Amino acid sequence: MYFYHGIPEDMKGSELIPLSKMLEVDPELRAKYLEKYKGREEILERKIPLLDCSWNDVVQLLPLPPKKLFELQQQLGIVEAIPDYRYYQIDLGQLDSNKTVVYFKTAPGEENVTVKWLADVNLDKLQDVPPATVEYYKSMIGTGEPVFNYQFVPHIVHKGKVDVSNAKIISLHD
Repeated sequence: MYFYHGIPEDMKGSELIPLSKMLEVDPELRAKYLEKYKGREEILERKIPLLDCSWNDVVQLLPLPPKKLFELQQQLGIVEAIPDYRYYQIDLGQLDSNKTVVYFKTAPGEENVTVKWLADVNLDKLQDVPPATVEYYKSMIGTGEPVFNYQFVPHIVHKGKVDVSNAKIISLHD
């Protein structure tokens, strides 16, 4: 089983690190990555049940191959072509199960969030694009608004760093 994380621009070293730890490593890079939360800064302080930390303290990973999300966007006409994004393909064994949960959000609002320990989730059932994501993509057709590519996709949430030194690098064009 694999998890996926986009390869960050200006990646330094061989570990993915949470934003809260990035301040110590490279404050300028942290500021750059915070830009994607502009207007949504409250997300960074979102509490992660079971892990006793905030969104700012974790690394988020996808449980399904990201190509599936972009192929669906292309089929729906949201994107003209699949972008040439690259991802780390991270083996399940790289994550400490005592520091990893699955964050399910099926609709807007915190009342639509469920968090379970990674060990308590059948990961085989997370390999398809969730119905809520499909409906979200459909709602974005023709709006001209930016699409959140991973909206309502369960997130694998790991507290702390993730070593990617042995991760395979994949492209959406592979």
